[in-house]
Amino acid sequence: MVYTLAEPNDYDKRMSQSSLYVAIALFLLVASWYVLPLRWMKLLSFLARRITGLKGRKIVVDNVRWSYIEGGKGPHLVLLHGLASEADHWLGVAGPLRRQFHVLVPDLPGFGASQPPAGLDFRIRAQSLRLEAWLDALGVRECTLAGNSMGGWIAADFAARNPERVRGLWLQDAFGVKSAEQSELMRNFLEHQVNPFHVDSMKDYIDMVTMLFYKRPHVPYALARAGYLNAARLKEELPRMQDEFLLQSTPLEELAEHLTMPVLIEWGEEDRATHPDGAQVLHRLIPGSTLETHPEVGHLPMLECPTLAAQVFKDFARQHQLAP
Repeated sequence: MVYTLAEPNDYDKRMSQSSLYVAIALFLLVASWYVLPLRWMKLLSFLARRITGLKGRKIVVDNVRWSYIEGGKGPHLVLLHGLASEADHWLGVAGPLRRQFHVLVPDLPGFGASQPPAGLDFRIRAQSLRLEAWLDALGVRECTLAGNSMGGWIAADFAARNPERVRGLWLQDAFGVKSAEQSELMRNFLEHQVNPFHVDSMKDYIDMVTMLFYKRPHVPYALARAGYLNAARLKEELPRMQDEFLLQSTPLEELAEHLTMPVLIEWGEEDRATHPDGAQVLHRLIPGSTLETHPEVGHLPMLECPTLAAQVFKDFARQHQLAP
């Protein structure tokens, strides 16, 4: 039997062209994962916010641009991130808590999508005053205030100055406890002038992430690349920023005596950035405070164990009637 090739009909031609277009589209999509990591980060951030029931907002206060996320109904709960971090790092905690609280999570000025750091004062008091202006602009006269790392120090400063506005305080692995045993990060910073937040390469970024987590999570390339690019944007200002907030700010020990509201102290027992001894120091200094520590958790409980962190706070809020 002899076979001959038939001439392609119009249907075959259309299918061939469609297959080519699909192949090109898939190639461009895969390529964009590596070439446009910040775009992917923005898209995934948008989707994560929608899934957790939070929305992005923007406001300008005293010529400073703030980006923040909010959602939920009930008493106000304000969550503050740390150095070289951003609001989205609280999403795993903010999502469950929005069922009881109106949750507000800012990108602090200098970070994320808020005002770039150039020209801003990063001493804790200056950041606390900017926070006060932002809350005033949003009409938030009373709230429960939480902060991780540098954000915990800012939260404590605000609460010490405005105890009547803070119903409860949640300090999570807070910087600023000067009398505590020095952490690995602080020893490197003070004794060896090694700044773990200064990133010149992807390796530097991975080393920074490794320092902050008990077990470094697997991060897909595009997200790791986006994180590196965001951190690298700060490298020119970071030495000044870190010097101002670490070395020129009122120690948490001095603020502790003014913290008269219910206080939850939460810490990762494997924290290499703020030594767990700081949790014990604060617990002794703040009468009636609640102390919760977690084994096999590092500096970022809201990322490493968000469900546990949210439950610890819910129990604390229930005990002190911070939410209905």
